[in-house]
Amino acid sequence: MKKALVVLAALAGLLALAGIAVIFLVDPNAYKPRIESAVSDALGMEFRIQGKAGLRFLPPAGVSFSDIRLRNHGSDLVSAESFRVGVKLLPLLSRRVEVTDLILEKPVIHLEKSAAGRLSTWTPPAVKESAGKESAGPGIPLSVANAVVRDGRLVYLDRKDGAKTEISGINLSVKDLSLPENTGVPLVKGIRFSGTLSVKAITARDLAVTDVEANVTAGSGVFVVRPFTMKLFGGKGEGEIRADLSKAKPDLKVKYTVSNFRAEESLAAVSAKKYLSGPLTLSENLSFQGSGIEEMKRTASGQVSLWGEGLTVQGVDIDAVLSKVEQAKQVNLADVGAFLLVGPLGSAATKGYSFGGVYGAAAQTGETKVTKLISDWTVRNGIAETKDVAFATQKTRIALKGKLDIVNERFLDVTVAVLDAKGCATLRQKISGPFRNPKMDEVSALQSVAAPILGLFEQARQLTKLLEPSKCETFYTGSVPQPK
Repeated sequence: MKKALVVLAALAGLLALAGIAVIFLVDPNAYKPRIESAVSDALGMEFRIQGKAGLRFLPPAGVSFSDIRLRNHGSDLVSAESFRVGVKLLPLLSRRVEVTDLILEKPVIHLEKSAAGRLSTWTPPAVKESAGKESAGPGIPLSVANAVVRDGRLVYLDRKDGAKTEISGINLSVKDLSLPENTGVPLVKGIRFSGTLSVKAITARDLAVTDVEANVTAGSGVFVVRPFTMKLFGGKGEGEIRADLSKAKPDLKVKYTVSNFRAEESLAAVSAKKYLSGPLTLSENLSFQGSGIEEMKRTASGQVSLWGEGLTVQGVDIDAVLSKVEQAKQVNLADVGAFLLVGPLGSAATKGYSFGGVYGAAAQTGETKVTKLISDWTVRNGIAETKDVAFATQKTRIALKGKLDIVNERFLDVTVAVLDAKGCATLRQKISGPFRNPKMDEVSALQSVAAPILGLFEQARQLTKLLEPSKCETFYTGSVPQPK
């Protein structure tokens, strides 16, 4: 027994000496060209290690690289300050790769869409296949116990309109990551992992999201982000996302609520002037199916809602305008009403409209107190239909009914109406046709108010006679009460 211990001790000493010899005698930088060539061939892109490479032999064994670059057609697609991998040695004898840790420091991903609509990652150079290769066979099993991304950044640029989106402060921690053994299985269907994600900020032309936190799991082609939280327009958002990529046509389900965000901050994204202020809550529960944005728009279904109380519309006194016909002729309510009436779908319905319409001289110093706003929509196959859409001021109640074709960007028999205590329309106006150039029906007393409210016309037309009070037909039966 004693001899056996001596032999084991001697063997351990020899292994340690061998490890030290490898560390001091083997220069991993000499193998950089081979590593670069192997990775470049595997990805079909140019891979370069511009910094130093380091080797670690004592358990866990590993290798590290600094200043790495992945280039596509001469431009950096991915860069990172450092990349470190640790592996177990014994499983390698059985052709199994067990990674103990994988750490990527400060990676930067650059995505770019050309003016022709082609995404940079979709056109890598063709990968040369070895001669005689007939079909994909079993690969080497790969598992990662812990994978970490620290302080990452993603930059997306659309060359067509110059829009830039940047995601900064990306931190990802993944446990039990495994890749498909069979090389014929797509990565999105074979990858498995669980982990946490945090993002410091997402900034775009008209959007700023901060403090994103989420739990993420993946398996069998299904990716689940639940729960996720974020800060948006001064409010708190929370929800979940489920994407099933195992099907021929992927399924996407999105459910979230942004509570008590500031209306003035959200409208500032599309208008330099403040038209609406106060707290709002937005809720969406939508599902999509398809392999592209257009197909997903056509299959969009679910519920979308916006509601708020104690709001203020700046620049116009709606009650005063509706009480005086001559004053109503001069007023253009521009974009505020579009947001109020069309609510969560307002950005789609006012697409192409120049925000910041000119108010009439009689209304520029006024304001309107909105006591309650609700905008509930049901979406089926890309068509949004009103469920309960109305708002009330201190003296007036206005409602909207109809449909919006989000796919083809058209109004489908939309009607705006000023209501009496019974929910009957005292003034009304119908709108139809494309969002960019809508068509009005016969001019009515509401046109000089309803059209500007929807943010779709520059000037109001001449008023005509009011609808006959005796011809009362209930227009609205929703939850917004008539002002007392």
